[in-house]
Amino acid sequence: MKSKNSLFLVIILLIFVNCEYFSTTPKLAIARVQDKYLFFNEIKDKIPINLSKEDSIVLVRNKIINWAKKHILNEKALINLNIEEQNNLLNLVESYKSDLFSHSYQEKMVKSSMDTLISDYDVENYYNLNKSNFKLNQDLVKARFMKIKSNNYNIKDVRNRFKRFNQEDVVFLDSISLQFSSFSFNDSVWINKDLFFSKLPDIKTYVKNNIVKKALFYQLEDSLELYLIKINKSIFRNDVSPLDYIRPTLKQILLNKKKLEFVRNFEKDLIDDAIQNKELEIYETN
Repeated sequence: MKSKNSLFLVIILLIFVNCEYFSTTPKLAIARVQDKYLFFNEIKDKIPINLSKEDSIVLVRNKIINWAKKHILNEKALINLNIEEQNNLLNLVESYKSDLFSHSYQEKMVKSSMDTLISDYDVENYYNLNKSNFKLNQDLVKARFMKIKSNNYNIKDVRNRFKRFNQEDVVFLDSISLQFSSFSFNDSVWINKDLFFSKLPDIKTYVKNNIVKKALFYQLEDSLELYLIKINKSIFRNDVSPLDYIRPTLKQILLNKKKLEFVRNFEKDLIDDAIQNKELEIYETN
């Protein structure tokens, strides 16, 4: 607060030094365009605390210039745009204002009254009816990997358990995961193939494609570490997308459809009520 009071004193001083000051100037005004005044109170909350005196002066000057440009341009527009042009713009403003209020009201009603639950049955049914529309534009894999020091005393057991990967193996590998440099065991989720392999050292494209197509176990070793890779399943570009991969997208599609239907019914009810209450009359025209 003290900083802003100091800033105010600086600004007042600037006005006395740099501006022609008349006794008719309203108290605390820092700028004027014709009969419009800008007051310090209008901008003080937009000035960061702890600015230096120099930065504060620059910032205030910029705000004054922007305020002045806005009003000067508006005045010039009123002078240079003819009545028809001005009326067209005013109609656009009124139309935008009406649309903005109506949209905000509809959104409020959607949030307060619409049932947003999308059942798994609805998702699966929509998917089955529209499968051909959901072609992949990328290769997907369900896969796991891990990276471990080549000299790890547990290396043989770790490799065997990683390959077999039954429930007991998963528990064991989780229990010693601090020994791994990095890992991902979530092999029940579809992931972009390139994204999965980006976590690993460079593998030749033909080798990578072979691993993916044949769902192979693969290991890669450098001077320090061993990389273990297992592809469980794969699906390719232009194939139908798996349901569990696009389920969130389908839910959003169905939610949007539900919202559109809700808004249509809501608007119809408004019209019906207005007619019933004689607030709206529609006259026949020849």
